[in-house]
Parts: sequence; C-alpha cells; structure tokens
Amino acid sequence: MPNAELLRTARERVRTSLNRPPSTSLFLGQKRIRFLVIAAVVLVFILFVSHINENRYRIQASFRSETKIAESVRLQRRAEVKAAFLHAWKGYKEKAWLHDELLPVSGGHKDPFVGWAATLVDSLDTLWIMGLKDEFEDALGAIEQIDFSRPNAERVPVFEVTIRYLGGLLGAWDISGHRYPILLRKAQQLGDFLYGAFNTESGIPTPYYWWENAGTGKIEGENGVIVAQIGSLSLEFIRLSQVTGDAKYADAIQRITDQLAQTQNSNALPGLWPSFANYSLYEYLPKTHLMLPSSSPAAQQYLEMYRTALDSFSGHLIFRPSLPGEPDILFSGNANANDGFANLDTAIQHLGCFVGGMVGLGAKINKSPTELETAIKLTNGCVWAYENTPSGIMPEIFHVDQCTDPTSCAWKGQGDGFMRIDDSSYQLRPEAIESVFVMYRLTGDPSWQEKGWRMFESVEKHSRTSIAHARLENVMDAHPAKKDSMESFWLAETLKYFYLLFSEPKLVSLDKYVLNTEAHPFRREG
Repeated sequence: MPNAELLRTARERVRTSLNRPPSTSLFLGQKRIRFLVIAAVVLVFILFVSHINENRYRIQASFRSETKIAESVRLQRRAEVKAAFLHAWKGYKEKAWLHDELLPVSGGHKDPFVGWAATLVDSLDTLWIMGLKDEFEDALGAIEQIDFSRPNAERVPVFEVTIRYLGGLLGAWDISGHRYPILLRKAQQLGDFLYGAFNTESGIPTPYYWWENAGTGKIEGENGVIVAQIGSLSLEFIRLSQVTGDAKYADAIQRITDQLAQTQNSNALPGLWPSFANYSLYEYLPKTHLMLPSSSPAAQQYLEMYRTALDSFSGHLIFRPSLPGEPDILFSGNANANDGFANLDTAIQHLGCFVGGMVGLGAKINKSPTELETAIKLTNGCVWAYENTPSGIMPEIFHVDQCTDPTSCAWKGQGDGFMRIDDSSYQLRPEAIESVFVMYRLTGDPSWQEKGWRMFESVEKHSRTSIAHARLENVMDAHPAKKDSMESFWLAETLKYFYLLFSEPKLVSLDKYVLNTEAHPFRREG
C-alpha cells in the first residue's frame, strides 16, 4: 500500500537523522530539527489517513463485557445451534454426498442446481466458522472431483449458481485466510465458465445459460429480460476480480450497474426497478459500496443508487400495520404502479425480511439514527410474525391491514392480525434471523439474542427429522407437517446466522466482512 511505503520511508529518514554524528555547525543542527519536525508531522498525517481509510465506516456497535452467567447461556445456545448443523450435515454426508440437496424425510437426494454439490459448496464457510476444520478439509477433498467448467445440466441458472457456488468458494477462501489454493482455483474456473453468460450483444448476461449452445460467437440474450433480474451478481464478480487481479469480472458487472443507474428513475416507481426483480439487487447496493475502495467512482455510484432506492422504499413500500396490541413495528410490502399511481399491497413475504438488515447497514453508512430506528422496527415486524403463530414460525406470505394513521394506530379488527395467509409454509429461510443478527451486531442490544433464541427453538423443534431438517407445510398449525425438502441455504445461511448471533462479535465482524445474499463472508477492501 502507498501509505505503508511512505510510512517506512519517513521512519528510515528519522532514524538516519537521529544516528548522524554530532555537528558543530549551528546551521546543520537547525536543519536537522526542522527535518525532524516535518518528518513527525508527515508520520502523524500518514497514520491518521491510514486509520481513516481502514475504518471508513464503523458498522458494529461497541459491546459491553458480559457476565459469566450471560456467557455461559450464550455458549450453551451456540452449542445447540452447532449440534443442529452437525445433525443436518451428517444426514447430507450419509445420504446425499456430492448431490445438490438432501431429501430430509425419505433420505433421497436431488440436483436442482446443475449437480455440483450445492449443499457441500454452500456449507464450506459455515464449517470453518463453526470450527469444524476436519469436515472442512474433507469437503475440500471432495471438491477436487467437481469440474466447474462442465455442469451436469443443459441450463444453468446464473444467479443461483453465482450466489451459492461462486459465493461459497470465495467466502471459504476469505474466511479461511487464503490458506487453501484449491478454493481460489475452483472459484476462477467457475467464474470463467459464468463469464460466458455475459457474451451477448449488450454485455448483459442471460439469466439462464444454455452453455452447450454457446459456440465461439455471441450468444443470444433472452427477450424481455429486465436488467434487475441479473443485477445481483456484483459482490461475487467484483470479489473475484479483487482476489485474482483480473479486472474482466468487475468490468462485466460495471456494464450492468451503469444500465441500472440509467434506468433507476425511469420506471413506474422512480428509484425502484420492477417489483418482480430479484430482491437481493437492493441488498447488494450498500454491500457493494462497502466492498469497493472509497476512492472508486463505482463505490459512490452504488451508494447513490441505494439512497435513491431507499427514498422510494420509504415512501411507497414501508408501512405500519394495524395489529392487536398496537405494536410499533413496520413491514415492507409491495407496490403496483401500472396505472401510474403507487398502490400498496400489504403482502408480507419471509423473503422480504432482509430489508431490516439492509436498512440497518445503510444507516451505519449514512450515519443516520432515524434510518437505524426504521431498521429496528422492520426487523421487529418479522419477529412479531414469528411470535404470533401457533408454531412460533413466520408464514411464507401473508397479508395484514395498514394503519391509516401511523402515529395513532388503534386496533379495531378481530382475530390475530393475520388478515389472510397466502402461503402457510416455512421453507427453512434465513431472512428473518439474518436481520435479527445484523441488528444485534449494529446495536449491541442483547434482547436480539433472546428474540433469535425463541425463533431457533421453534424452528428446530418443528423441522427436525431423524435425518436432518425439513420444510414445513403449515406454520399456522401448532404441529406442522413436514415436506421432503431441505435447500442448501439451511446450512449456508439460516444456521450460520443463528450461530453467529451467539458468537463473539469479532467472529465474522461486519467491520471486516460483507456477507453476500447467501451469507458468504467476503473480506472488505473498502
């Protein structure tokens, strides 16, 4: 780093000056004093600038020391989370090794993500974080068998493969301290394969890559593709450029980002892209800003895009619900603007629970207590949805009523506050516990650990099978039936967030890492 080189040079000059033989010349003495003063000023300036650059944002709170009793409770809870992970990991190893997913009820397996062992790759950094080094190294041995240039399917979903596989390899590379070259080698092999999906006339990748038909010329893009559908690739490809030194991956992403920026204010809802766009597009705006050096024009571009999106989110999508007990919480809904007006749809999705964490992270970047308060209320909205069902688990999709006056929200309805359950399932999703974890790290408030623990107890109780953990059919039932499905994000995200919630704040510190949408930790360069 240039600052480090300047620092070394200044120190050497000071040492040289101090070691020079005494001179009888007053002129030389004055010159030496003048030089020492200048050198000292330069040293202080460089140290100050280095400190500012290395701590551009302070994301995490300053945590108070905990009592022995609190530490004991925390560590016991963390051990129970780890035990749940090991139970599911054991089932995967015994029944579905090198396949994408385990079927946790029947003991079978399936390969929905091109057959590259999605659960194995997605779980790598979780293994490391939980201190399971032997399991981690066993998994690396298995990865040697996987050729990431040849999928076991004709059609490759670019987004899913990027966040699970490329993100998994890069996250494991960063969190393990760059000790295992196979991770970087496989990440670059996969990155080069996915780079072929960008070989279109526009440079915008096709969301589904028919790789066997690629040939040597340009591939056909897909008609009607919205740029936002493939706008959630920035963290992975930029990080790949950072760790390999090959700028082509980041350059490919920049073409997408420029188009997003150009179209952001020309949609039906200015500031937002079409509602069927991938949610993680918005999540990636502040996170990519953090990943980039502060001097990068792209870093500022991502921040401006996030701030524009947040203004529209706040004005059109975030609302206070009308519920029994009148809790002061917020939800993020959807908006239909096809008729030229923003019509709020108060459908709440478990997928949308990431918004609390996103707004909280943005609040730290923007140094905004008001935004942080909004983030807390959004996260508490999802906590409410967990704590007010018979099973203690939030449904996939439901509707609530909106308060007509957010400052005075008297409950006048009947029932439990759920006006309609559109999808009563629980798919082992991580978004709610993700935001709870982020709120804990941002505020240092231990009440978030209590909320998270109640969530874990309910999920573990109802989803556990003799083999692993399973999706639930109806969380509005006190004893929901299980479905034969366990996506890789259960091990990659959900259990990782629970584990980190009860870990020391320095483990995967948000001051040092950015987590992609699959919870893979990338070392911050910015």
